[in-house]
Amino acid sequence: MTTRALKFVVVASPKSGTTWLQRLISAHPAMHCGESRLFGLYYNPANPTGPHTTVEQTTRHMLRYLAPPSPGEDFGEKLTFELVDAIARTCAAKGGVALYGEKFTPYPGTAEHALEMLARYNDEIPVVHLVRDGRDVIVSGAAHRLNIARERWASGQHGAGAADLEAAQQLADRVVPDEWFEHFLENWIDVNTAMLECGPLFRRVLRVSYEDLLADTEGQALEILRHISAGSDVAVTPGQAAQCVHAASFAALSGGREPGEEDRASFFRKGASGDWENWFTIDQMRAFDRRAGELLEHLGYDRGAREHAA
Repeated sequence: MTTRALKFVVVASPKSGTTWLQRLISAHPAMHCGESRLFGLYYNPANPTGPHTTVEQTTRHMLRYLAPPSPGEDFGEKLTFELVDAIARTCAAKGGVALYGEKFTPYPGTAEHALEMLARYNDEIPVVHLVRDGRDVIVSGAAHRLNIARERWASGQHGAGAADLEAAQQLADRVVPDEWFEHFLENWIDVNTAMLECGPLFRRVLRVSYEDLLADTEGQALEILRHISAGSDVAVTPGQAAQCVHAASFAALSGGREPGEEDRASFFRKGASGDWENWFTIDQMRAFDRRAGELLEHLGYDRGAREHAA
């Protein structure tokens, strides 16, 4: 089998704590966790923070002009995998790390295909499936999108208008607009359902909940770091895990705030679980339970309670 340069992947829906875990892993001297948006046929030029695309989609675009000799049916897939290897190999060399991996939050509607591509790339790659209560994911995602609009309005950017002012008020009032409720709900269902269905394609999968990571950060961090380094020459000690936790603590990432101390203008907004009860309307609670309650339970959560199920 080809030795692949990408050494691990953290799979999750967006706003599930991946940036926190990414920083934690990267604090280990022999590891780095990046993000190149690996697989999935997706391109959105109008995203508010810049165009969204993937390595696979970029390859598809290249093939329109490349005209390789005798490409064969699987040429595009092979080229995609080689590009992923080139990115990983270059980043590892630049950072001087033995293990380069990525966080991977598939774009809407692409999760099943993206994970199947990942398995074809390397079914032995260590996978960390990071899960979070989908209700908190929706709130975190909505607050992030509302804050982008608030910043656009507050800074007087060209094109800012009444919709941005309304978003600023919704953020202040803890209102999840239907648009973002739907967007993040669908994405959470898509990624976690696909991960459950595609999990058997991989030989090494560790599922970790954001809530358990909050409750026992050092213990969970040690398990994650050992999972992604197993089979390599990289050793992970409890002391190293503790140092990684300290470097990626909520206080360090948020500029000194403690978990639960909210700043709705920050990417690292609150660092706590159960906040959805302060945002959801009764109709939103019912809609989530109707469409995603069974999946929530399957992932180990209580459909009605604030706390993560033991």
